[in-house]
Amino acid sequence: MKRERVESVGFQHGRGEFIRRNEDGFTLIELIIIIVVIGILTTIAVTRFQDLTSDAAVAATKGNLATVRGAITLIHAKILIAGVTVSNPEFPTIVEVNSNRTSSTRPPSVRDLKLIDGPSGANCQNPNICMPENTVSSLGTLSLRSLVVGVTAADADARAVTGGSGWAYSPDSGDFYVNQVLPVDGKGVTANRW
Repeated sequence: MKRERVESVGFQHGRGEFIRRNEDGFTLIELIIIIVVIGILTTIAVTRFQDLTSDAAVAATKGNLATVRGAITLIHAKILIAGVTVSNPEFPTIVEVNSNRTSSTRPPSVRDLKLIDGPSGANCQNPNICMPENTVSSLGTLSLRSLVVGVTAADADARAVTGGSGWAYSPDSGDFYVNQVLPVDGKGVTANRW
């Protein structure tokens, strides 16, 4: 004998059974579980996104660091070819690095050379914004994050941090580095040691 499906909720006469309507949907517990799972996934995604943002800033700073170091090495080689003298020091000076242009008093072969592509000399927005930005710096202004301060060769060897600028440079040794300790990169190396 075939049973008929009862679509209404209620008591079926004559059998003593309570029959419920067949409804599709989620129970309250299933909805709560789904909301909890979505919350956990969101937390994981936000954490990973924050890691990506800081990793991108570290990578950008390391890229800027490599660009300036390469430029200093190239200018240094050109200076050595031109001949080192009192008026033609072996490495670019702090003023030359901050203005992104070698001095007009240098020999003709190394006179008025840009270190990196971009504004230089009087074309800088101000004297401190010719160098690329230290993107991991917590300093408040672009000019401070782009500023290069001079340090001695001994301070550069020790990777001493003076604060107040994005970069540190020794015109005696040609060392150029990040002028802060934090952050630490994925390999545990502090910023001033990159």
